[in-house]
Amino acid sequence: MAIVLLQAAAAAALSFDDWARAHGRVYESAAEREERRGHFLAYHSAVEAAAAANPHALYGLDEYADWCSDERSGLRGGPIKTAAAAKQPAFDPAAGAPQPIDWVARGAVNKPVSQGRCGTCAQFSATADIEAQWFLAGHGLVKLSEQEMIDCSSYTGPYGMGWVADVHKGLALNQTYPLANHSDPTLAGCRSPCNMSEASPNRSVAKIDGATCLGKPVYDNETQMLAWLVHGPLSVSIDAGALGGYRGGLITDCNRTRVDHAVLLVGRGVDAASQMPYWKLKNSWGPKFGEEGYFRIQAGVKCLGLRGACQAYIGSPPSADV
Repeated sequence: MAIVLLQAAAAAALSFDDWARAHGRVYESAAEREERRGHFLAYHSAVEAAAAANPHALYGLDEYADWCSDERSGLRGGPIKTAAAAKQPAFDPAAGAPQPIDWVARGAVNKPVSQGRCGTCAQFSATADIEAQWFLAGHGLVKLSEQEMIDCSSYTGPYGMGWVADVHKGLALNQTYPLANHSDPTLAGCRSPCNMSEASPNRSVAKIDGATCLGKPVYDNETQMLAWLVHGPLSVSIDAGALGGYRGGLITDCNRTRVDHAVLLVGRGVDAASQMPYWKLKNSWGPKFGEEGYFRIQAGVKCLGLRGACQAYIGSPPSADV
């Protein structure tokens, strides 16, 4: 047994060296390198466990593999308070599968970008939600400024969308108020003082009338989410525990309830290989994550604690009726 453990440790060390070279990691001291190696080994074990629990998905070691748990927590957004879970039946297969929906294919969603370790997932999800509604209102797809919402808003309304609708009356273009370099793993701070000249209402482009959420007792009802998805993408909350190291495929390790991340629900379909229904979601960990920045989870079982669906609207809010 000791020999096997030593061999396994040597293999892991070689794997860390290969990974560090591939990602251009340069450490300032031997002590830092050893510390990062420890983080790498812990992450390696977690990814292996996730791969074993999700046989319909692919996993590997991503660019965050040497981050500590505190650094990696910034990829999410901290716990998002929601109501207690409610009982809700799964989709009934006998009723027939709904028609596939993919708002990415329909041109309503911009390419994924990275929030880095900034803990700003709610603002990224909300901005993408507003972009989609602006597109669906006939204005074309524009890239709006997550950084403006991060710098200038207190958390107002669902996922911060209330700030855009009720306080600021709009959101500027990304080129007017560009995103900080959140992809830099050494970035210490992610927020700056609000640039009032660039964030002034007269520089705003996309304006919404409000944002609405599924309330109790239907806030985690997937049938209601599907009904709203017809009107455009939804900002939702999930447990991101199964996302580390995810490379693609269908996540089925669904029995999770700790909600700590906000993403954008952009589609619904059926997996060709497994014939399982799935939700398609846009992450904010950059285009190298998962399936070009997206991931898929099993539908009908509240996978990853899926809940808290909210949607921006222009004109009237979507009907909650199925």
